Amino acid sequence: MIYTAESDPLCYAGTTVLKNKMGLRAQNDLDEFELAMFLTRADEDWPQGNLDYEHYKALHRHLFQDVYRWAGKPRTIRIGKGGNWFCYPE
Repeated sequence: MIYTAESDPLCYAGTTVLKNKMGLRAQNDLDEFELAMFLTRADEDWPQGNLDYEHYKALHRHLFQDVYRWAGKPRTIRIGKGGNWFCYPE
């Protein structure tokens, strides 16, 4: 699925493919890898917390740590997937 971003420094140059730990540059390959890793981590115990900002970042890190180096870190630009925007950095 194509990501939507505003000139995202987290994408490979000239693409909308997010830089990832596996170095995958084809969106379909990244989609499959991301889903497999997400489902694996989703089956594990999730980080405990109060659904506040710090907990939200911990959940994101837990679910995507195998795919993206920046998992769980604050964003500096807006990003979305499949026509849906994720949490805005503001």
